[in-house]
Amino acid sequence: MRRKRILIFILILVALSLHISSLRAGSGSFQQEKNQLALQHEVTVVLKLVQVFVVDEEGNPVTDLTKDDFILYDNDELQTITDFEKHFLFKPTETIKERPDETKPPVQQEVPSDSSRMNRKFFLILDLQRNSPKGVKASKVAALHFLDTQVQPSDEVGVLSFSQMTGLDLHHYLTTDHQKVREAIIGLKRGIQGGGGGAGSGSSQGGVSSLEKERARAEQEAGLGQESGIVSEFIQPQRDPGWGHVGRGPLDFTKEIKEMAKALRYIPGYKNIIFFSAGFSRMMFRDESTPFFEGFEEMGKELATSSCPVYTINSVGQESHFAGREAMGDYSLNHLSEMSGGKYFEDIRQYEAISREIQNITSNYYVLGYAIDEKWDGEFHRIEVQVKREGCKVYAQEGFYNPKPFTELTDFEKQLHLIDLALSKEPYFQQPIQLPLLALPYSVKEKTNLVLLSEIRLDEIRDLIQQKTEMITLVITKENKIADSSQGEMNFTKIPQKTITHYSILSLSPGEYDCHLVIRNLKTGKGAVGSTSITIPEPLESGIQLSSPLILIPEKESFYLRASKTELKKDQIEPLSLINIYPFLSNKYSPLVRDLKRGTKRLLSVVRCSVKDIEEPNIVLSILVNQHSKDQKNRLNFSVLSSKREGETDILLMEIQLPDLEPGDYSLEFVAEEVTTQSKSQVIQDFRVK
Repeated sequence: MRRKRILIFILILVALSLHISSLRAGSGSFQQEKNQLALQHEVTVVLKLVQVFVVDEEGNPVTDLTKDDFILYDNDELQTITDFEKHFLFKPTETIKERPDETKPPVQQEVPSDSSRMNRKFFLILDLQRNSPKGVKASKVAALHFLDTQVQPSDEVGVLSFSQMTGLDLHHYLTTDHQKVREAIIGLKRGIQGGGGGAGSGSSQGGVSSLEKERARAEQEAGLGQESGIVSEFIQPQRDPGWGHVGRGPLDFTKEIKEMAKALRYIPGYKNIIFFSAGFSRMMFRDESTPFFEGFEEMGKELATSSCPVYTINSVGQESHFAGREAMGDYSLNHLSEMSGGKYFEDIRQYEAISREIQNITSNYYVLGYAIDEKWDGEFHRIEVQVKREGCKVYAQEGFYNPKPFTELTDFEKQLHLIDLALSKEPYFQQPIQLPLLALPYSVKEKTNLVLLSEIRLDEIRDLIQQKTEMITLVITKENKIADSSQGEMNFTKIPQKTITHYSILSLSPGEYDCHLVIRNLKTGKGAVGSTSITIPEPLESGIQLSSPLILIPEKESFYLRASKTELKKDQIEPLSLINIYPFLSNKYSPLVRDLKRGTKRLLSVVRCSVKDIEEPNIVLSILVNQHSKDQKNRLNFSVLSSKREGETDILLMEIQLPDLEPGDYSLEFVAEEVTTQSKSQVIQDFRVK
């Protein structure tokens, strides 16, 4: 059970904090037959990127090097550096020294550039188990300070925690949305009792100002920046969280961090880990034959191999509640940093200086790119980088692993591949085919529900659907939890139509959600992905409320395919069909999910309008089209072809007349106004004319 939870963490690490076991129940889609032949890949030339730090004899960054100053070896073979980038925040003066003899590189190959994948990456890990409440709050203050003062707009930041109850938890994956990172840090629960409190996700109301107030209050409570350094609120007797014994927690910590490092090896460049902890007791390192000692060493080596330097920050400094140096955790933190290529900082109260030093270490680097034949054999490539200028010290990642054929991946790696494919903006394993995905919230009585629609053009995914294929739907909350999911296998070869409309019908609580649809070939791993975001409104209490309309293109036939979960249990209600929500639907109509052909003169629309606590309502409906490039709205003519009433909801089938729309991005705006109460509701749906 413990190993299964570790496995689940690694899956969420590649994207979001998810419990993937909910997807696996009753499926078996991830299992592959052992006798499958290895996938044969065409040999293609790809660009490999290497992140390099160069300092002089005094440890200052060397910033004036050019591509010709570098020599790069891959498995002892000299490479031609085809791509070159500089990333520097500081440029100290330096003396240019004489260069040694030039080394002749091999012939240059042309490959596509992908240097955007080399943004700085930081994982902030807060140890809630080996810590005191004061240390946890101090860690949050230090993490927020680093985020506020040192992180650049292009930097990708993720937040994790470790606790005795939940182990290693991901609160936010790598993102450039630093506001969400702030919320993740502040949302970590306080009052940790021996690590048992866990790390919950949370959000903050009131924007940046309230977050700053929270940070300031925590700083004051923690006594940081004050001479006293200790506040009586935190001097509470706490149960030993595991510093002084080799229990389940310490050993599991090394295992989970090791597995995390294995997952991160697939992400190019350096993944800088800033680890806030009180560390492990020095006594735990006396016997080198213990499982903990061996696991700690293996963890450090795996972090180094995966280019994950760990910058450890002692969250309690010299204020341990254990007597004597042997019980303190400074040795373990220092050793972890040394093994991984990072640095140890002994006193979190110096967090401002620590933040600046981490910034100096990580902010000045070069990116070298070279061409290589892509091989799917899982082999490790050892990288060596040299600089021709004398007096320079070079720091570069030790190497990288080739990808493996999909059929040779373990179950864990296949799920890792799936989550990366589904939830990463730029998946590291492949560039998937993009599918349009439309989210339409609607209300039935006092419940709010959601329809997800995707237009799948089979000719665009022909290579993907020739063999065994699975379809997965994921709906993720703002707190990075699975709100709903479905999974099943599909044989597209039996569908004669060229275009299908795939849909799911979900029941969700009000809130913000990210929705994802994945189609993946179970033999090759190739995939197609559709993603969108949606806000589910609160149920109508009084007044009028329009639901997002289903807009239809006449004379364009479609084949509707519903996503469903496992077989219905006894007495379970049959799931809704699309026609139950949007009457008047026909296979002769195709939903407008993404593109509208130029010259289309009319559209159909099924509109749901709910009314509550209004006697004899008099509703006026209008429709406008907005051309985004001109920010110009025009009122459209329409007529009601048919109508139907279900309780408090009127459902209308409307025909909309369109002018000649030139290619570009547009939106249709539906506005309903009740004359007597002046209640108003508005919904907008985007589309593109091609």
